[in-house]
Amino acid sequence: MQQHLDNITQSSQPYLLAQGSTRSSIHSFFIVIDKNALPCKATESVGAFDELIKAHYVFGTSYSFSLSSFFTFVQTNIYNIDMGETKETPRIAELRARMLH
Repeated sequence: MQQHLDNITQSSQPYLLAQGSTRSSIHSFFIVIDKNALPCKATESVGAFDELIKAHYVFGTSYSFSLSSFFTFVQTNIYNIDMGETKETPRIAELRARMLH
């Protein structure tokens, strides 16, 4: 873990780091932000993702550009956070409309 943190050369948006001997035997998750690893209470990926979304909100960080649409969709449609205030892409609005009908 420390080697991973030491190899970070630039600041990036918070992301999940899974720890385990193989992909099928992950035993802990961490949220990495500013070269710090914050342990997740969750022991499964869905719970860890939930904590990641909340970390973005609590720390006031923007989403990674490549995942911005996905995170915005989850924020507004799953968590109902800032719905109507957050700028959504037309695809997100269309997907929400299809889900509601």
